[in-house]
Amino acid sequence: MKFFKKKGAAVFLTVMIVIISTLLSFNIRFGNKCKDIIYGFYDGVYYNGEVQESTASHLKKILSAAEGISAIAASYDIDVTHLDYAIDDLNLGFRYSSDQISYLYYCYSELMRETKDMQNRLNDKELGAENKDALVEYKSIIDNEAKSLETTGYNESVREFNREYARFPVTFLADFANVRLPEYFM
Repeated sequence: MKFFKKKGAAVFLTVMIVIISTLLSFNIRFGNKCKDIIYGFYDGVYYNGEVQESTASHLKKILSAAEGISAIAASYDIDVTHLDYAIDDLNLGFRYSSDQISYLYYCYSELMRETKDMQNRLNDKELGAENKDALVEYKSIIDNEAKSLETTGYNESVREFNREYARFPVTFLADFANVRLPEYFM
């Protein structure tokens, strides 16, 4: 108890209380602003005068088409292990790394690479008319959704957020307050 009666201890405790309360307040207030931007990845963003479809919804359409391509390839006894891993990685990324947008982009890139590889392998096979039509449809979905990803307003909303907030002392405090800044989908 003698420790608390010392002048130095009182100053130390006061400084610690101020620092902790500042970080807690920063975490709550600024963390909510960051989460609002990150939620735009899943809910869509208001950009160019309209609410745009979310980046996540485009990715889920690509996932669905990739699963269709995998099913076609499996029916022709083509090894779909790598494609299925890429599909699973992106699905798991949505579930467990939902605020790590750069990781989701990495998973998306891997999925696109594996999907294109599988399409090339399927082009070497003689497909039935039904599977050939389905493959063309899946390729069309993937190409259209990939183009749509380039024009979503999510990255622009992150850019605007960074212009306003990504400078000292905000970035310095974010690390200490355990606040994850929004990441670009690129």
